Amino acid sequence: MRWSDSSNGGGPSETIGWWVFALALALVLVVTLHTYLGWIVFGLFLYYVMRPVARRLQQQGVSPGLSALLSLGLVILPFVAVLGVLIVLLLAELAAIEATDVEGVLETLFPGLDIETLPTSEDELYAFIETLRSDPTIATFAPLVSGFVGTFTGQVFNALITFIFAFFLIRDERRITSWFRSTIVKRESNVYEYLRAVDRGLASVYFGYTLTIIVIGLVAALIYNVLNLVAPPGLAIPHAILLGLVTGLISVIPLLGRNLLYGSIVLYLTVVAFQTNLSYIWFPIVFYVVMGVLFDNIIRTYVRPFLSGRLFHTGMVMFAYLLGPAIFGWYGIFLGPFIMVVTIQFLRIQLPKILPD
Repeated sequence: MRWSDSSNGGGPSETIGWWVFALALALVLVVTLHTYLGWIVFGLFLYYVMRPVARRLQQQGVSPGLSALLSLGLVILPFVAVLGVLIVLLLAELAAIEATDVEGVLETLFPGLDIETLPTSEDELYAFIETLRSDPTIATFAPLVSGFVGTFTGQVFNALITFIFAFFLIRDERRITSWFRSTIVKRESNVYEYLRAVDRGLASVYFGYTLTIIVIGLVAALIYNVLNLVAPPGLAIPHAILLGLVTGLISVIPLLGRNLLYGSIVLYLTVVAFQTNLSYIWFPIVFYVVMGVLFDNIIRTYVRPFLSGRLFHTGMVMFAYLLGPAIFGWYGIFLGPFIMVVTIQFLRIQLPKILPD
């Protein structure tokens, strides 16, 4: 029976009773799953990242289960591993600025995390990183993490559940869609049209904008570190990992975002070159040519058109990404765009239909 079909559901009072029960059930689910909200939206993000790859594999004759497994193993796990390494290096960069900054960031982004078990001071973080760099073996890594295994055990379990959630969404998406169309809503209904619009919007934002931010951040951090290898003495780009992440995040600001950052770095490097050795002025020029000309053109010409759709105004996307983490914490980078998509698509599709003429 569909929600719109009351022929077998009794009179209006019984229909209202069922709606009250549905709202109560929804409230119970929200309260129960509130703790896992971040992991749920992260799993939804992984689903939209995996989906294009899985669908392409299925078009080549690969079964839904195997395509989901391959997408998870070849795309998501390496992506999460690289992201984890980036986070560790980012914490080291923050510790180099001020040790208390790390604790503040961790407490803001991960409420409830046992900060005492983590290496947050500058000495602790650098000892942790240097030990891994000098001897990156399991025997070396195990004692370092043994002190805060308990802190991460629950998070590892949550991550595992998230991967399984994304896997089943990919594997069974056709069954879920078919069941939803045959049981809940009709294909020609307003609800179905709205949900289809939300699906297109999430695909654009999650696979597009979010992935663009992460790709830009990772590649920029890599380029900054490579440039530091050829930098003159005393003229290295400071906090390259941190600036790489900032480059990705600031890309959501239309037109001026990355240019403002590049200009600030060029100005800093130019001042340092004048103070140390004027012959070093070539390095700020090389930096701008590499980042402001070559890298930016590649981003505008290839990366952004390939990954990012044009369904939403850039300013709305910018506020979703900037306010999401500030309001919700670490998972706000996924939840903020989700709320934006649901809201804007409602305003576009449903609101004009329910307003009086």
